[in-house]
Amino acid sequence: MSDTPIDPETIPDEPANPVEEDPTESLEHWKDLALRKAAEVDNVRRRSQLEIDRMAQYAAEHVIVHLLPIIDDLHAAVDSAKSSRDVDSLIQGLEMIYAKAMKVLADRGVQAIDTPRGEPFNVDLHEALMQIPSPDFNEGEIVQVVQRGYSLHDKVLRHAKVITSSGSTV
Repeated sequence: MSDTPIDPETIPDEPANPVEEDPTESLEHWKDLALRKAAEVDNVRRRSQLEIDRMAQYAAEHVIVHLLPIIDDLHAAVDSAKSSRDVDSLIQGLEMIYAKAMKVLADRGVQAIDTPRGEPFNVDLHEALMQIPSPDFNEGEIVQVVQRGYSLHDKVLRHAKVITSSGSTV
């Protein structure tokens, strides 16, 4: 605390009474304040939406950067295939490119859905394209995988497209 004495003349007798203020001025003040705050909220909302849109636009950038070397390898393989007739080297090169692509995807949580023949059809993982009679498989078992399915962590990105058995016809 300060050691200087308080002058009683400087202390107001009564605090300002808000009721004595002009109600019109007070109303205008609060209207103005409300409009400013509403504009501020709109600005925050707009800036947030712009940021969300920007993030969505560039969300795949990290994965794409890692896929570009694979595109380069595919380009080189196509060029090589045009000038060479060595099929074994082409197959080996394509297998290496495929393994590289799968590693990039696996590093980011993407996995192929394992769908062996004879496995029961699972609506959560498979999409049945058709049923065919088969003496080798029971009804509802997978006879053939037409297109592999993929998952990202625990979410199915694409169901495996399969042909299922309708059982053996007797």
